[in-house]
Amino acid sequence: MEEDPFLARYTYDLSPELITCLNDKPPLEEETVLEWSELGKLIFKKPKLTLVEDRHVKALEETRPFAKLPNVPVVVNSVKNLFLHKQLASNIKHVSKFQLELLSIITRYHDFSYTERSFDNAEELRYCYCIHAINHVLKSRDIVVENNNKQDGDEDELRDQGLTRPKVLILVPFKDAAYRIINMMISLLSPKENFNVVHKNRFVEEFTGGELTLPRKNPKPEDFEKTFVGNIDDAFRIGMAVTKSSLKLYENFYNSDIIIASPLGLRMIIGAEGESSRDYDFLSSVEVLMFDQSEIFLMQNWDHVLHIMNHFHLQPKEAHGTDLQRVRNWSINGLSKHYRQTILFSSCKLPNLMAIFKNRCISYGGSVSVVNPIITGTISHVVCSLKQFYHKLNSKTPTESIKQRFEYFINKILTQLQASSEKHVLIYVPSYFDFVCIRNYLKTEDYSFVQISEYTKPGKVARARDLFYHGECQILLYSERYHFYNRTKIRGIENIIFYQLPTLASFYSELCNSIIDNDGRTRNITALYSHYDACVLTSIVGTQRAKYMLTSEQKIHMFHSGT
Repeated sequence: MEEDPFLARYTYDLSPELITCLNDKPPLEEETVLEWSELGKLIFKKPKLTLVEDRHVKALEETRPFAKLPNVPVVVNSVKNLFLHKQLASNIKHVSKFQLELLSIITRYHDFSYTERSFDNAEELRYCYCIHAINHVLKSRDIVVENNNKQDGDEDELRDQGLTRPKVLILVPFKDAAYRIINMMISLLSPKENFNVVHKNRFVEEFTGGELTLPRKNPKPEDFEKTFVGNIDDAFRIGMAVTKSSLKLYENFYNSDIIIASPLGLRMIIGAEGESSRDYDFLSSVEVLMFDQSEIFLMQNWDHVLHIMNHFHLQPKEAHGTDLQRVRNWSINGLSKHYRQTILFSSCKLPNLMAIFKNRCISYGGSVSVVNPIITGTISHVVCSLKQFYHKLNSKTPTESIKQRFEYFINKILTQLQASSEKHVLIYVPSYFDFVCIRNYLKTEDYSFVQISEYTKPGKVARARDLFYHGECQILLYSERYHFYNRTKIRGIENIIFYQLPTLASFYSELCNSIIDNDGRTRNITALYSHYDACVLTSIVGTQRAKYMLTSEQKIHMFHSGT
């Protein structure tokens, strides 16, 4: 009979051979490709031991077996086979086949990367990870309560805790997402309206309201309205304690089971080197880490996410009331990072997110990634008559790529632009660092240009748009973050230069379709890319074409849309 995945995961210590394997750079892995009916193509990876056979090993001096390596995931045929806590199982409504496949993976404690999140499946995903978070906390609490009642027993059997209490951390970009998560958790804990939620009124007051006022005239794109729905405050954090009959909100982190926060909200309490009031001990024993709407973190400040990741599983500076006799051996031995499950949801595959998943997630439970091919990409949504020229840069390192891109841009692209005397040219720049470099160069070389970035004041934005529309300047230098937060319709665009491909592939077709096409002339799109842009290139042109463009000796590739 299969062992409860929770117990199988956290009861056993790791063998020395497995620890060595996990700490190798890169670790030796065994890969299996799966095809499921709903999720599609999956890649399952798990550590591969070379020194000993994978078995429930017993060392000579040990009386307890070591942890097993995970099995290849299989789809369970019913919620009843997910080993859910009885309090939770009784409150779960019908789950779709898609959700059952998802739960089959995450309840087995595999790291999981899903880059096909959409507004259509967002609630299904949220329901699944709320089930998993509550299930994990309820089972942890049951074991602690049971051991509290034991008068005596094996010392190792009574070890049931981490160095600090918080077990689940969920990172989301806005308060509205946290509001939806907490309400969903309440419904999973108890369907009764009188279920005790401590500080619920305060929670409703602080996590609702603050909605963005959307214009009726010149409405924003539909995805903008869905992204910025509800309270869009991005600086928040809230701790929650789960008991048998209540959910306590606004608990001190060291009395909390679950923490829900934005990257900025958590960064503010973690602080920086040298600050006296900084605190990050609560991250020492997180067992389940979840990212939702991860692509938005790049539009906020990715450094906050990296800063948080750097503070997981460090030795706490204070005891925080922890009974060390109840702390698990693997936690005391500094191995918590190998027991942390990471679940990542985003709407697209991005190199920053993949780097987190590949380099910062070293769980012994293995990982599952959904890797379905993209057939056409967002370039198929371009309806204007456009010639789209993709210029390939061959760079050996990311640092070299930055330098080479800038040199190619000023020596080839800008030189051609100057010779053509074209006006109404929008230069789209995802990175603010690149934006500043280009702006300084354009100023030095006396180009006729205006600029719009996330730091441009509204009055100057209006003036820049007006000058650009009436052709009183040649170039509009335009930042991605401004576009994400405003989605302003820029009038008068005739040609676009993508200094780097957009982080969000939908922006490519959106901007291309905003080009004026009323005089019958074919407009041009210019885009620079290197193999470090493989993820976004794939999202735009599709898997097969991206593969060809990245491996071909050809330096320039041309697409003609709207014909």
